Amino acid sequence: MPIRQDRPILALTPELLTAFGRTVSVPRWGTYLTAAGFREDVAHALYLWNVAIGQSFHFPLQAAEIALRNVINSALVEAAGPWWWRDDAGRRILGEERCEDVDKAANRLRRKYRCEPDTGQVVASLMLGFWAAMLKREYNRSLWDTRASAAFPHLSRGETIRDVSATANAIQDLRNRIVHHEPLIGRNLSEDYGSILRLLAWICPVTRDWVRHHTSVPTVIRQRPR
Repeated sequence: MPIRQDRPILALTPELLTAFGRTVSVPRWGTYLTAAGFREDVAHALYLWNVAIGQSFHFPLQAAEIALRNVINSALVEAAGPWWWRDDAGRRILGEERCEDVDKAANRLRRKYRCEPDTGQVVASLMLGFWAAMLKREYNRSLWDTRASAAFPHLSRGETIRDVSATANAIQDLRNRIVHHEPLIGRNLSEDYGSILRLLAWICPVTRDWVRHHTSVPTVIRQRPR
């Protein structure tokens, strides 16, 4: 569950407000204060809610990222073999920028484990941005013109890899804001949540339903302080 649910919100004392000026920062606190109509108690509740909603999104974001990287890895294995990230055929598909991403990930693994990484380790080490980039139009001819239906078998009529790419980019933007501890109070979080469910549904509706059953995101969205 997001943050501790068994304690009331700590009283917003002058000492705590002074502490926020140094540890939270005046501009950051001002974002919440403005959103709360300059009611300090509501701003404090909004700040804690922002933490809670970011934590709540961790599970659906994790599910979406893992599902996406697994289906793209499968497409790359089919196109270029199990060592696509280091073999010539795979590197021709990836292009220079994605090869740099792969090489950085592989080198980090070599330094950490002092041995050659396997494909599973490399896949797990690559960031969501890499997998979202693999959905760009430049990869249609080499990958998606023939493999989109296998990777995303539940696309509806009229939906294409372009829709998957746009959705993955929106999810990446949300993920980056959460990871970098940015305010989420100005976002349409219901839309963000819908994007995650939509991506999962294109890959596997059963997994989408599992995530929807266990996530706390809708509940925490409704708990936003007013």
